[in-house]
Amino acid sequence: MPAAFAFHVGELERYEITVRIAGFRNRVTIEANGALMIDSGGNMGIVMPNVFDFEVGVNEKHMVSVRFIAQQLVDGGASYIDVFIDGRFAFRHPW
Repeated sequence: MPAAFAFHVGELERYEITVRIAGFRNRVTIEANGALMIDSGGNMGIVMPNVFDFEVGVNEKHMVSVRFIAQQLVDGGASYIDVFIDGRFAFRHPW
């Protein structure tokens, strides 16, 4: 099931981060202001690796971490995406 969402990072240097998950292989692509930052290439049904860290900004640098969480059905089956900015939890998005 394809999923996509976007969020903003930065006060003076504004970046729009777009996260997309698509296809059976769960290919993850992450873009900053339309420039490709990460392309996982996909991995047959599971997201691997499940944590993607990257830095944006020149004068105002921010570390962004996107973490994909998918629990087994026996553990409740929850699946969500956590976003951390500069090491602090920013928000959770359903997957």
